[in-house]
Amino acid sequence: MRKVEWHFWSLGEYREEEKWLNKKAEEGWALISAFAVRYEFEPCQPGEYTYKIMYTDNMPGTEGRKDFEAFLGENGIEEVGMYHRWAYYRKKNDGTPFELFNSVSEELAHANKIKNLATIILTVAAICLAVEIMAFLYKPLYIWPMVLFVGCVFAFVLNVYKKCAKLVKELEAEQRLFE
Repeated sequence: MRKVEWHFWSLGEYREEEKWLNKKAEEGWALISAFAVRYEFEPCQPGEYTYKIMYTDNMPGTEGRKDFEAFLGENGIEEVGMYHRWAYYRKKNDGTPFELFNSVSEELAHANKIKNLATIILTVAAICLAVEIMAFLYKPLYIWPMVLFVGCVFAFVLNVYKKCAKLVKELEAEQRLFE
């Protein structure tokens, strides 16, 4: 019996999302498919799998991505979900730690990539909001719903950016501990 759950995680919350997936695995639910906010699970032995998430360097189907996936496969790691450059990986829980990053520096670089993506999205949302506000000043009665909508999108993206920035700060502090 499979089950589907819907859950939203922002870009800077991949660690929390991993914890959630690993808790599901501890409860006996193995992730078999993930796409955006949709997660599909099937029963498994409690704690059978461990999950990790990564914003990959390469788009699906590219040579670099195929090489990376082949490397992971050689190490008993399988991809169970993907959209765009987000990939969900699992490994049979054999008692050894499952890490996709060799050091805090590597994870910090990963978090900075995510923060840079959030920065681009935030910049586009800010430009759209500025254009809508100028249009509102010209024709207030016709444009106000769009200003409200774009303003909400901007506030949402700003919140995502803040979560990414917080993650980067946490990793920088963690990195200083290991120096």
